[in-house]
Amino acid sequence: MEFIRAGGFNMFILLAFAVVMIATAIRFARDADPHRLSILRALTWALVACTATGFVSGLAATCKYVVNDPEALANPLPYLLQGFAESCANVILGGAIAVVTWILVAVGVRRMPHDLR
Repeated sequence: MEFIRAGGFNMFILLAFAVVMIATAIRFARDADPHRLSILRALTWALVACTATGFVSGLAATCKYVVNDPEALANPLPYLLQGFAESCANVILGGAIAVVTWILVAVGVRRMPHDLR
């Protein structure tokens, strides 16, 4: 739970993507068809955008906190490093979702008939 909290609200959106993408990838691995593959490609671009947005918004929130807090402004490095580490949770989760999804896609492509590739 600390990992999800560290990444912020965007982590819940990424988890929703995980459910949809991995379920679709499992169906693709079992019964590969080009339409499902095109859906997974589009979802992957949305996942990348969501991951980047969560990461950057976490960095922006950290910088805003440091600028507005006199104590943090006196010694900003620990606050900035902590904010960077917490923001990276979005990248870690987004990357893990992409890896699992595309491993399943690779299985589906391997099982796909040659004429559909």
